[in-house]
Amino acid sequence: MSAKTVQYTRRPLAAPLRPAARSFSQGVLVALMSLMIASDALAQSDAAGGATARIEVSLDGEIYSVRASAQLVADQRVVWEALTDYERLREFIPGVTRARVLARAGNQLIIEQVGVFSVFFIDLPVRVRLAVQHLPYTMVLARMDANPLDAGEPTLRSFSGRYTLSAIRLAQRAGVRLDYDAQFELTRPLPPVIGPLFGIAAVRATMRAQFEAMLREIERRQALLVAAEPAE
Repeated sequence: MSAKTVQYTRRPLAAPLRPAARSFSQGVLVALMSLMIASDALAQSDAAGGATARIEVSLDGEIYSVRASAQLVADQRVVWEALTDYERLREFIPGVTRARVLARAGNQLIIEQVGVFSVFFIDLPVRVRLAVQHLPYTMVLARMDANPLDAGEPTLRSFSGRYTLSAIRLAQRAGVRLDYDAQFELTRPLPPVIGPLFGIAAVRATMRAQFEAMLREIERRQALLVAAEPAE
């Protein structure tokens, strides 16, 4: 991925804080983040209504690894079409403001995606160019394109991701297991007050919101498909 110059968007303070006030302010921030982390943990047991999502995030040095999975009662083509509907991602994925296919040669695509990557109170502007490979109805592979979009500082130093679709049976009905695996490294680490203590939880909350949004869109499309089927 490549992006314009990274800027952390935060609300400025009216005046410098005294040490005691600064300590109190940081304590409040830590408490708020702790509450958000607890809410995130509780929400993972009931993701996207019918589908239950599992999200795991780990950090090795500066590289984040994300693993997400869910089981859906849905047609595999419906899942595939939602995943690869790049031009409409901004309509149902939080943080995406624009997505478009720049080039396509068979199952090889170049995709541009613009938006923000939000971690608690910080928004990282992202402008991404991805080289994407389709293995129809079973896998989508993506990695940073070798050609940068501009000369600005990239938001991410590296990125690779993979969606995997596997046919399963759920309560005697056809279903799909959807797995997402990704590894990425931020060009600039998160600020000290967030990074060491809350970096993993912050990334997990953002990735969970995006993954669950995809699940909701898949379920919506599946419901429309079922409603359109003629009654027996």
